[in-house]
Amino acid sequence: MNILFSLTYYTPYISGLTLHVQMIAEALADRGYNVSVLSMRYKDDLSVSEIVNKIRVVRANTLFKISKGFISFDWLVKSIKEVNQNQVVIINLPQFEGVITALCARLFRKRIVVFYHCDVILPSSFLNFFVQKVLYLSNYLTLFLADVILHSTKDFADHSVVLNRFQKKLKFIYPPIKGYILNKRAQKILKKRIGNIDKYKVGFVGRMAADKGLEYLLQAIPLIKIRLQNQSLIRDNHNLKSKFKVIIAGPTEPVGEESYKERINMLIEANKGDIILLGKLKDKEMAAFYSLMDVLVLPSINSTESFGTVQVEAMMMGVPIVASDLPGVRIPVQKTGMGKIVPIRSSQAIAEAVVELFDKKGNVNTKYNISITKKEFSISKTVDFYEKIIQANE
Repeated sequence: MNILFSLTYYTPYISGLTLHVQMIAEALADRGYNVSVLSMRYKDDLSVSEIVNKIRVVRANTLFKISKGFISFDWLVKSIKEVNQNQVVIINLPQFEGVITALCARLFRKRIVVFYHCDVILPSSFLNFFVQKVLYLSNYLTLFLADVILHSTKDFADHSVVLNRFQKKLKFIYPPIKGYILNKRAQKILKKRIGNIDKYKVGFVGRMAADKGLEYLLQAIPLIKIRLQNQSLIRDNHNLKSKFKVIIAGPTEPVGEESYKERINMLIEANKGDIILLGKLKDKEMAAFYSLMDVLVLPSINSTESFGTVQVEAMMMGVPIVASDLPGVRIPVQKTGMGKIVPIRSSQAIAEAVVELFDKKGNVNTKYNISITKKEFSISKTVDFYEKIIQANE
């Protein structure tokens, strides 16, 4: 069977949505399906067509960019061609141009599966207000045309203005979670980069984007230090420098959010003695990263974050989580008990939760929690679910 995935950004771009599609596409290819991906050629040095890990990747040339999206006549041309060659079309929203692919699929009587990953909430401006309205309309029409709509959790769907209108089409499945295998050599190299910090390491994984709420973690740094000293977990400032760090992994170049990057850079400069920037890490380095952390913080602030797969990846390595109290995002901690849920936009709450988890470290049955996490969020269950959805067309 031929399957087409549609999304704006595909590898080598990194985001939760991109990695979700890449993992499912490659898993289905491993099971014998012919899988293609239609995405935008968001950089000039990307090939128009290539094979990446068994996946045929087709990229549409763009005319110009608006915010994080693109205008492309080539998308229409390639949608017609690619949809016609596939039996099932899986459209990944948010995606402005996804409605074009959906219309082509309806015209050619193909099965339309839509995975609604999250809402889009852009930084405040007149242009972004216009973009969000147009994107909402496009996403709504795509959902209307869909045969089935997927999302990660019922919790998010119940709080979504968009998904609430399509209850009869909705089905739920967790996103694919990569179970990392620790590479001792990579761990040793990364530990050397981080330095001799024997405890109190706070991790953050993600893009530099406003919805990730990184500023609230950075603003929590002075509060964490005060609490560590007040609770006698660290005795003096000299020990603070050698024992406490916030370690950030992920791309440092935002897409369409340069002003946000400037704001984050100011906070990093103000706390530069307490922060380590690692940049983008490879898979084997991610396992090493999680293994070295004492707590991972997911401080997202709005429904652009609907789950947060990095927290489950960390849980599978035995790392407790501080996660924002957002629909969908709070589910992994609720299911496993492996962390704390805090109010959004609260540096104070983040600091309190981080220090509480530092204090309780070692008092949790980590092996038991890891077992629960791996069973609950098994990638094989997710791929099996996709197969059932795909085969319903036969």
